[in-house]
Amino acid sequence: MSMHKGFERTYFLSYCQSLYDTEQANRLNRHRHVEPDSAKFLASIAMIREPHKVLEIGTSTGFSTLWLAYGLRHQSNVDFISLDIDKSRSNTAKQHLQNVGLSSLVRFIVQDAFVFLSKTEDVFDLVFLDAERQFYSNYTERLHKVLSVGNVLIVDNVLSHSDEVCEFLAEFINNPRYICHTLDIGAGLFMAVRQEP
Repeated sequence: MSMHKGFERTYFLSYCQSLYDTEQANRLNRHRHVEPDSAKFLASIAMIREPHKVLEIGTSTGFSTLWLAYGLRHQSNVDFISLDIDKSRSNTAKQHLQNVGLSSLVRFIVQDAFVFLSKTEDVFDLVFLDAERQFYSNYTERLHKVLSVGNVLIVDNVLSHSDEVCEFLAEFINNPRYICHTLDIGAGLFMAVRQEP
């Protein structure tokens, strides 16, 4: 029995499939969201890592949010913040989470990521970054502050848009405090695991 009222796994999977198909069909006006393989990988990491504090930077319409919540659904005492600067996208994502019975897992915040990262005192076990790539380099120092040993940063679109993110990723690859991996999953995922304080 799920601890989340209204959650049913089979329905969740078909809901996500139809959501992805709808957005694929509507490519011209398509919101960017993670590929299904990347979404499932995020859910897997959430299950393995069992994070208590999770931060998603870039809610979009909530496809990755759905899968992160899915990966966190067996845990109690999770603080999962999904951050987006666009209120309408955040509201759409919130509705999707309600539709599948996982809305109690997510705290939606509408705010600029740089402002949020500048103000927060929190350290996050898992951070997923999938936002406006031209701003990533502004986040670097702030991201170092919100990650401690054993914590994980995952970045999407690192193969599909490698030229846009290479400088940002180098800040982690060339930093001995991190073990880094680039994974050929979906549009390319980058994973940096903090190994030193």
